[in-house]
Amino acid sequence: MVEFILIPPDQKWDKKVIKLANEYNDLVRKWQLKNDKKAEEKIRDFIIKIEDSMIKETNDKIKKDHAFMIQLIEERHQGMDLFTPEALVLEEHMLGRGTSDEELTFKEMGSTETAPTSQQPFDIQSIDLTKIDLLNLEKITPDDLEKSDQKCAYGDGEILDEHGNVDGEIWRCKGCKTVYHENCLRVCLLMKGSCQICDVNFLPRK
Repeated sequence: MVEFILIPPDQKWDKKVIKLANEYNDLVRKWQLKNDKKAEEKIRDFIIKIEDSMIKETNDKIKKDHAFMIQLIEERHQGMDLFTPEALVLEEHMLGRGTSDEELTFKEMGSTETAPTSQQPFDIQSIDLTKIDLLNLEKITPDDLEKSDQKCAYGDGEILDEHGNVDGEIWRCKGCKTVYHENCLRVCLLMKGSCQICDVNFLPRK
């Protein structure tokens, strides 16, 4: 069983990321009291929510705050495989190779700068879908969804938010009819190049 550990939220993070970190810590405290399988499953489900929030986020600064939080959790649970490889790759793109604990120490020493990293942060939105010859995909509207709470094939979160809105375009696989958030599709193209569900190719073969 995983030994879940609390993380120290950085008060300079965006408020939505601080809220996620506090909710994660609340679940960890409950697990520490009960230490049962159900409490562990709630934490693992919430980690999926954190990943999905990072992938769907369109603001690069807030996305980086997500990545920093994920790195804090990852560093405290090494070898536990709490996060998907896709989320970890996106986290590394956003933060470079510096560790989050090193950055925390750097800030606690009074510096207003962030710890130096060896890579420039990667903005997932820099992948321009209009310049890619996409295969087996089509853009759809919210009205085309099979149901209002239909989930994204990649991020595992619902396509529409609680108000029935969506950030960016909705893309649908012509092979299996599963759907993707725009940013989730970008990550899927970066990591896999084919449908997460049916494996039909989204990119031309070289």
